[in-house]
Amino acid sequence: MREFLPFLIWAVAITLVVALLGWLALKWVAVRIARRVADLAERHIASTVERGIARTGVKLSRIPDDDRRERYLAQIDKLAMLMDRVIPLPIVGGVGLDAVLGLIPVAGDVMSFAISSFIVIRAAQLGVPESLISRLVAIQMTDLLLGAIPVAGDVFDASYHADEKSAALIRAFVNNHRAP
Repeated sequence: MREFLPFLIWAVAITLVVALLGWLALKWVAVRIARRVADLAERHIASTVERGIARTGVKLSRIPDDDRRERYLAQIDKLAMLMDRVIPLPIVGGVGLDAVLGLIPVAGDVMSFAISSFIVIRAAQLGVPESLISRLVAIQMTDLLLGAIPVAGDVFDASYHADEKSAALIRAFVNNHRAP
C-alpha cells in the first residue's frame, strides 16, 4: 500500500497539471474565436450603419473648445474603465460593469448597451467622422449581440472590452486631428 501512495499522488498531480493546461488552451482558443467573430460582426455592422448615416445627410460639427474636448475624453475614459476593467483580474486583465450586468439575461446586456451608448454620443459631440461613429456603433452592437448568448456571452463580455476599444479609437482620432 505504501508503494502505491506516491504513485497515486504523482498521478493526481500530473492529471491536475494536464487539466489546467487543457483549460488554459481551450480558453485561449475560445477567446481567439470570439475576437474573430466580433471583428467580422463589427465590420459588417459598421458598413451597414455608415451607409445609413450617409443617407441621413446629417453633418457632425467639431468642438473647438479644448477644455470641453479634454473633459469629454476624460468622461469617455472613465466610463470605459468602469464598464470594462473596474475589477482587476490576472488572466483577463479585469472585468467591469459590462460583464457583471451581462450576468442578468438579456436585460443586463441592454442596460450595458444603454450605458455604453454615452461613449458614442460623446464621440459625435467631439465631431468624429461618420465612419468612426458607425464603427463605434458596430462595436457596441457586437458587444450587445454576442454578450446576450447564454454562458458564452458572459465569457465574451469579460474578455472583449468594447468600451475600452471605443475609447482608444476616439482618443486616437482626436489626437491625430488636433488643431495646431
